[in-house]
Amino acid sequence: MKINVKCFASLSNEDSCRHDQLRSITLGDDNATVGNLAEHVQISENEIATVFVNGKRSGLDARLSDGDRVALVPAVGGM
Repeated sequence: MKINVKCFASLSNEDSCRHDQLRSITLGDDNATVGNLAEHVQISENEIATVFVNGKRSGLDARLSDGDRVALVPAVGGM
């Protein structure tokens, strides 16, 4: 399944997850979660404070579907 992901602030990097554009990631597991996606883009779950799936606040255990848009946000400014 293909998932579109953005990473913000300190989670953003040029190789796996950027803040300025969606990156399409292919996950082989049809039962993948946001936590699996974070692992795939090499971000520790401990670094993630907020998750959005298709614009709605979610959690690391949320199941993903083909075409979902995921935003990963670190703790910033007291979040």
